[in-house]
Amino acid sequence: MKTTSTVHSPEERLAQRELGERLALRSQWRLLACVSILRTAVTRIMPLAGAATWWMTLVCLLPGLVLYWLACLGLRITKAASLPEGARLALGKAGVWLVCALAAVALAVDALSTITALITLFTEGIGTQGTQWTLALAAAGLLLFALNGEALARGVYFLRVPLLALLGAVLLELVSGARLDHLFPVLGDGVSSLWAAFQAGAGAGWMFLLPLLQAPTKESRWREPLPPVGLCIVVLLCLNLALPHELLSNQNALGDCLVLTVAHLPAFVRLLALCLWIAALFLALGSSVSLCAGQLLAPNGRRVVWLPGVLVLAAAATQLLDIRELWTQLGALERWLLAVPGVGAGVSLLLCWRKRK
Repeated sequence: MKTTSTVHSPEERLAQRELGERLALRSQWRLLACVSILRTAVTRIMPLAGAATWWMTLVCLLPGLVLYWLACLGLRITKAASLPEGARLALGKAGVWLVCALAAVALAVDALSTITALITLFTEGIGTQGTQWTLALAAAGLLLFALNGEALARGVYFLRVPLLALLGAVLLELVSGARLDHLFPVLGDGVSSLWAAFQAGAGAGWMFLLPLLQAPTKESRWREPLPPVGLCIVVLLCLNLALPHELLSNQNALGDCLVLTVAHLPAFVRLLALCLWIAALFLALGSSVSLCAGQLLAPNGRRVVWLPGVLVLAAAATQLLDIRELWTQLGALERWLLAVPGVGAGVSLLLCWRKRK
């Protein structure tokens, strides 16, 4: 029996390695986007929108999607591979610094929101023994071993199938108790509550900037945000079908909002759901910190191995503050994060205008 194997040239092996890195980064940003959107929907939008959460979240994401597609249009017309490259062509070195700095700030805010939600889930939701600070320090200590290099992105890439399998098991249990009357009232508590929900959740669309920071994969860039958006809407729709409006709209505390998503499930499925929440928030925290450090160093092309560790310890230190006040201030900051993809779209359109001149 003869066996044949394909011999790749050094250029082909390099291209395959680069493609593998981009696929791992895509899995990482998709996980980060799903966790960020669901965290915002459950803790910011759901207490205000109630039964309207599933479609109100989609409305909150539409501005970010529109800005993303405008940026894609600009990059396609000018044939720039990524937003930093387009910013360099449009504004020079200052444009690269602007895009990377805004992305780093948005990732830092998301990391603070994620670590606050994760540790509050332990302290107020599950009732874990320990203070907010000690548990945050423990989480940061575990992340120190995974923040250098591409280990975290590759880990997310290999964990995507088990995480989706866990999510599927939880969704099946949610659907088994679904009732169509839980989708009413369609407008929740009214237009004023929906407007407040939109203001609280519109910043979640900033996540769509992240795929533009790297070169595209072989697939169309136009469809890049659709899988995480579709997955999040399906999850929220199942949650709305399983829980009545009165229960969803009566939760205000961060820990209560997170636990509400799993409290009604049978014991074993509830354990799976809690493990899924913890794993997703933990990986999203590491991803936010890792990408934030990468954006801070991207304009100079440098690599500082200790920077991600410093950032995650700084994020843990915020848990020494009053958590309710911290969560309120983070909510105020998140409302402005939609400006981040707005700047990206503006840079792309400016590049188009300069090319036409």
